[in-house]
Amino acid sequence: MTASRTRNETGAPPSPADPAARPWHELRLTPQEAAEAAALAVRCVQEYEDVESPEFLAEATVISHELPKRLRTFIATSRLDERAHALVLRGNAVDDALLGPTPAHWRNAVTSGSLPFSFLLALYASLLGDVFGWATQQDGRVVTDVLPIQGGEHSLVSSSSRQELGWHTEDAFSPHRADYVGLFSLRNPDRVATTLAGVPLDDLDDRTVDLLLQDRFLIRPDDSHLPVNNSTAQEGTREFEEIMKAVDRPAPVPILTGHRAAPWLRIDGDFSAPADGDEEAAAALKTLSELIDAGLYEVALDAGDVAFIDNRRAVHGRRSFQPRYDGRDRWLKRINVTRDLHRSREVRAAGHSRVLGQR
Repeated sequence: MTASRTRNETGAPPSPADPAARPWHELRLTPQEAAEAAALAVRCVQEYEDVESPEFLAEATVISHELPKRLRTFIATSRLDERAHALVLRGNAVDDALLGPTPAHWRNAVTSGSLPFSFLLALYASLLGDVFGWATQQDGRVVTDVLPIQGGEHSLVSSSSRQELGWHTEDAFSPHRADYVGLFSLRNPDRVATTLAGVPLDDLDDRTVDLLLQDRFLIRPDDSHLPVNNSTAQEGTREFEEIMKAVDRPAPVPILTGHRAAPWLRIDGDFSAPADGDEEAAAALKTLSELIDAGLYEVALDAGDVAFIDNRRAVHGRRSFQPRYDGRDRWLKRINVTRDLHRSREVRAAGHSRVLGQR
């Protein structure tokens, strides 16, 4: 399926019900393909036990080429579309009873029922690049969890629920941010929507684009990187010192980079601002933000659906919802993917390390 323009001819956001208008690529696995992929993940569980295992992460790219050929071909070809916002795989089987209840906190989310899906997500991601995590996010895990946490309903992180999770480029503050963000939906009984939008290039005038391409904007780390949201965090350690430096003294950066006809985007609606006193930059950022708001559309990820959001070309967020806290809440596994692990070497302890900020 070929991705189309972000907005249709009437200027309205695209209709997900219309395949021709979808600005993402989608593949539905056959039951046989899903079974083969699941069996490969189970084999990895038996051999490596822990998805964070350095041995597994080193070999994941090779193992991923045992996935069904049609799936591998889909990812290899779809990723080349410079206007696509995401790649979506549907049809993975999730046995709700075997999965077990949604944990109350991400700290308790490494469960036997969810482990095969963590491995499977890492294998799918390895067809796009190298997976990694952050020392300052969920205790440095490579595969993290998205689920509502009691007490955090109105926070600005993914564990919120009643508060809409605002649109953002994942880790927009960092030059080492992911090229793709993978989301594996394990449970979503209320069909809570993920929101997406791309660069509204057709609606931006040349002067605004010129401004957005200049180092005139400040982007701070989101709250998920703060010590208060990490159980093993120690304030004053080097990794959190770097985060607090980025919070207190962010360096000016451009919002758009690359070719004007297909620019890359870095922005966080809650954590981006113009440089102090820069009225032109403020106007350009306001224009872009309003257009992103107008072009935002919804994609519901049901149990078994996997989305790889192109973090260079699209922002994503999540609609608000009423949490249950009864073991039946929305639960996703999440992973970061880079096309070039080497570019983050300055913030990793060793060449083989997959954790940024752990030096």
